[in-house]
Amino acid sequence: PPLRAAEGLATRDELIEAAFRACDEDCDGILLSQETRVFAGFIGFQGSDAAWAAEFAGLLADHGRRPDEGMDLGLFRELVNDMSDDGCYCTDDELRSMIQSLQASHRD
Repeated sequence: PPLRAAEGLATRDELIEAAFRACDEDCDGILLSQETRVFAGFIGFQGSDAAWAAEFAGLLADHGRRPDEGMDLGLFRELVNDMSDDGCYCTDDELRSMIQSLQASHRD
C-alpha cells in the first residue's frame, strides 16, 4: 500500500508502522541492517555502515535474533518505544521527519 503523508498520520502506532514500511525497501516485512541505516542516523548513530551492522547485530542479539533474521514490525515498535539505554526511542516528530526523508529518498 502507498505510504500516507507523514502529516496525515494521527496516532503513534500509525507513525511507527509508516516508518517501518518506509525503511522496508524490499517490502518483505523484515528490516535488515542496510534497510535500517537511515533510521540509525535519525536515532543519533554516527558510525560507518560496518559499525552500524555490528550495532544492529547487537540489538537483534539482545532480542534473541540473528542478523539474517532481521527486525519485524513488532521489534521495531518495541525499540522505538523503549526509552531505556537498550532502546532506540523516537519522538513522534522524529518519526515524521524520518518518514518524510525516506519518502523523498525513494522518489529520487
